[in-house]
Amino acid sequence: MSRLIAFSLCAALSGAAQVAFAGDKPAGPPQASQGSEVAKAVESAVSRVFESTAPSVVRVECEDELGKVAGTGFFVDADGTIFTLSSMVGDGTGVFVTHGESRLPARLLAKDDRIGVALLKVDPDGAKPFLLKGDCRKVKTATPLVVVGFPFDLEASPSFGVVGGLDRQSRGKFFATTHFRANIPVQRGQGGSPVLDLDGGVVGVLVSGLEDGSGCYVVPIRAAEKIRSDYARFGEVRHGWAGVTLQEIPVSVEGSRMAIDLIDPASPAAQDFRAGDVVVQVGDIVIREPEDALDAKFFLTAGDTIPVRVARRGEVIEIPFTPTEHPFGREPELHALGPGSLAEPPHSGARP
Repeated sequence: MSRLIAFSLCAALSGAAQVAFAGDKPAGPPQASQGSEVAKAVESAVSRVFESTAPSVVRVECEDELGKVAGTGFFVDADGTIFTLSSMVGDGTGVFVTHGESRLPARLLAKDDRIGVALLKVDPDGAKPFLLKGDCRKVKTATPLVVVGFPFDLEASPSFGVVGGLDRQSRGKFFATTHFRANIPVQRGQGGSPVLDLDGGVVGVLVSGLEDGSGCYVVPIRAAEKIRSDYARFGEVRHGWAGVTLQEIPVSVEGSRMAIDLIDPASPAAQDFRAGDVVVQVGDIVIREPEDALDAKFFLTAGDTIPVRVARRGEVIEIPFTPTEHPFGREPELHALGPGSLAEPPHSGARP
């Protein structure tokens, strides 16, 4: 994993103060007012986001025979639905939510340990203030973010930083979907906090801190919303299964290097796809490399039909595809087939 890029707000302010206008004369001494104006603008933005969103953020506590753990969550609708950290709530027993002066029992609706996010529900004593979604697809390296959470046993407080990278893996292990790596130091109790853009929209959920305490990983809100959408429609998280394995080929076709290698004959892909098809796009996810395929796999929902674009013999075709639930019992049988040979290579002349 690449090391976290250290961004320093102080350094940024200092750099801003030293900007000189181009001209014939040498630059004059740095203007202190420039740095102070930048600092005021940052302070104002963070304060505005914190004040507008803090009423929607809650402390989440879970009590069992081993003691009590606490973290953060936030309302996503007026009916008392909450996103928080899945590892904190366990099996969902003994979970309470503190919001203002109210301490309410919560029940676990669903969770997805692949991304570390859980969905809770409290029976509200009136409509709850909730956070609006931001556009997580606009988040990129250097995007400023604000975290609002409950560190330790203290009151809610804001933290500020910028995105250091969009990562697909950490410490040699792949994430289920792309995570934002933010240079926002986090403290115990902030897991499950909303991560917000400077307009106050939620772009992610804080799920883990880096080992040296210099930053954190954030799951994009789009991934968390898949959990909520699945639960609303099916009463559970419903992972989709395609029944294919992909192999990286040496020469890209239509920008993609991912070709279908094996197809389980009992899978939903068996009828319309062929070994050698180069996968170009799945739904709204463009496929270029193996990590893109992981993103696409995460967002598959059993029963939902999505368009899949593949390159086959020099032509790009679109196939409506409906994944099914994973038949876990067939996995050994599929592996027993051995590696595929890409018997029908794409027209590009690529040779695996």
